[in-house]
Amino acid sequence: MQPKFWSQLSLFAVTFIAILMLREFSTHLLLQNGIHDYQIHTAVSIVANILLVLISIVLINQNGLRDIAGLGKVKTEKWYLLLFPLIYLVGLNLLISDDPSSEVTAVAIGIFLIYCLSIGFAEELTIRGFLQSFLIKHFGNTKRGILSAVILASLFFGLVHLIKFDSGLYGEIAQLAFASFIGLMFGIVLVLTKRIYPLIIIHAIIDLFADLDEVGMPIKEKVAEAGSLENALLIILLTSPCLIYALVLMVRYKQEKQLENSSAAQVG
Repeated sequence: MQPKFWSQLSLFAVTFIAILMLREFSTHLLLQNGIHDYQIHTAVSIVANILLVLISIVLINQNGLRDIAGLGKVKTEKWYLLLFPLIYLVGLNLLISDDPSSEVTAVAIGIFLIYCLSIGFAEELTIRGFLQSFLIKHFGNTKRGILSAVILASLFFGLVHLIKFDSGLYGEIAQLAFASFIGLMFGIVLVLTKRIYPLIIIHAIIDLFADLDEVGMPIKEKVAEAGSLENALLIILLTSPCLIYALVLMVRYKQEKQLENSSAAQVG
């Protein structure tokens, strides 16, 4: 069982990172050849996301993770826990984003909507659907095992955002914190709601508002700029409510588990 655990985990990590690197290489190659069209670059990202989705589904099915991953035939529990991630992150993105271009074509909007949906499916099925569920199955369905899986999966989610490493030390720290906080929140929300599809849709909506001001704009080679300490602290501060929300839910989850165990012991 142990060799299978490491082989499956290694297969996932290598494949996941390889697809991200291939996406970055393809983008760079297009720019090097003077191709800046928004639709072409977005299509490349969509293809990469589709590959991640397909690989995640294969690994989920191979390891019998459909129920843990929230893909089984279960109803969404505690749906109200989804409201805070949706309202807060959409509101935050609206606050800090610029106005979208007035010259956006219908085709660009259509591709953008597909892109956002592909992000929701790709990131949730890979990180929460497979990785977190795989770790839960390995560590055991105890409160310690589940919370450990949520934390490790969220850290991996944060670390993969450092692949480019083009924002300087402070910028990368902020990126790591931003992704990890959100990953932790989404992870515990999935555990409590037991259904991944609502989380996929919410993730897609959040990304829609995050990238709305870039729809249709020509893609340019990004010049590496070192993030300042002030901006890094601001990003961490703005996303800290996600961390606080996650920690509150984790404490509540531990308490509920303790009550369940106490009740089971009394009945026994």
